Amino acid sequence: MMKDFVKNTIESSVVLSYFRGPDKSRQSWAESSVLRIIHLIVNFPGKLLKAAYGKWENVFEHSLVFRLLKYLADKMHMVIGLMLIIVMIVPYHIWRNEYSVLLAAGLAVLLLIRLMAHRESVIETPSIDYSILLFFASIAVAAATSLFPMESLKYLVHYIVAFIFLVVIVSTIDTADKLNLLVKLIAFGTFLTALYGIYQWKVIGVPVDPSTTDLTLNPELGGRVYSTMGNANVYGEMLVLTIPFFGAIILNEKSLLKKAAWLVMLAPVILILFKTGSRGAWVALAGAAMVFVFFRNIKFIPVIIVLGLIVMQLLPAPIYNRILTIFSGDKSTDYRGKIFSSAISMLKDYWLTGVGLGPGIVTTIFERYKTFGLTKAAHTHILYLQLWLEAGLAAILTFLLMIFRMVRDTFSAMLNKKDPAINNVMYASLAGIAGLLAMGLADHVWFFVRIMFLFWINIAIILSAVKITGKKQPE
Repeated sequence: MMKDFVKNTIESSVVLSYFRGPDKSRQSWAESSVLRIIHLIVNFPGKLLKAAYGKWENVFEHSLVFRLLKYLADKMHMVIGLMLIIVMIVPYHIWRNEYSVLLAAGLAVLLLIRLMAHRESVIETPSIDYSILLFFASIAVAAATSLFPMESLKYLVHYIVAFIFLVVIVSTIDTADKLNLLVKLIAFGTFLTALYGIYQWKVIGVPVDPSTTDLTLNPELGGRVYSTMGNANVYGEMLVLTIPFFGAIILNEKSLLKKAAWLVMLAPVILILFKTGSRGAWVALAGAAMVFVFFRNIKFIPVIIVLGLIVMQLLPAPIYNRILTIFSGDKSTDYRGKIFSSAISMLKDYWLTGVGLGPGIVTTIFERYKTFGLTKAAHTHILYLQLWLEAGLAAILTFLLMIFRMVRDTFSAMLNKKDPAINNVMYASLAGIAGLLAMGLADHVWFFVRIMFLFWINIAIILSAVKITGKKQPE
């Protein structure tokens, strides 16, 4: 009787009905004149290139350089994956944000070659959710109306790079096999960073940094591994974004041997996650795991909770004690509280338009609002507050709308169950996003541009999965 009551309650839920029903806003967007105009404008250069290729095909095909570029354009999913590995594995002291600009430029060239040489290739504007276009539009407006326009326009480049990668992924990843290979390359890149982290820990040695570790509360923690990211918390953010893909890969692999191989690769990644000493990352990954299990099979959530409690008791003392300090607070918690109260005062004056794109501008204006005892703050330590202060009300609202839309797409995939393998990839992407957004409640997780960039890669993977699943629908 109780089982029937619960079942009927769930099935009559207004929220579930909304997620189960047709996405009317997506349908309206797909049929809108605005999208048709955008699609025509964006794909007009591709039409010109196709015409040029059709007229001088022999000339192009006799060019060794063109044939090489065409080959790479045909293997775009592999090129993107290799580029993402580069983004992840280049050590912090070598990495320059200009490198991502060069990678995006190279990817844009390959996309143009693909558009030129393949009649059916287009930039898939209908597959890019309208909420994402609205968000990036609000970011562009924030840069143009900034209190320091030149600084904001320079910072806008990072968003443009992320947008280029998103567009290229959505436009070129058109099969489940390509999507799975891309995800495997991301996971392999994560594995390489873990190996580097172990080398850093065991061979080079990581000294204890009192500025990032309260030694009175964590005397036995030791040096915190940061691998290629230059900061242990930032590396933890990267791992939270990418570790869920291991779950999708292990579930999707048919061979037990391959499943075992990916489990072996996951082991050093989990080990090095603990060595980051990032409490936020530990909690966020646990939350990400819950999100993944919720979408994959909600019945296993109690099992995951029990296993989590058991694992807690088996953790080494330094890690267990580090987790307990979440509830006791430390110097960094107190300092962040002062930053938050000062930032709220600043928000009251700039809640509508923000002060301008880029954390440097927020830091400059923040000097007028900081309370006694605060030194210079690099950011607000809260993603949502930082984004609101930088880009205004439109940016934070469209950002939240975008996240809601991604949850809806994933929830729809869970209910429809059209392709379990693609669904697993979607669950992993959303789980990573959820974990990072949870960390965003206590840190500005986009402060390091590579993390912001990888966040948008996860978004692009969800959009690609939605597109591929949609193409499999019967006409």
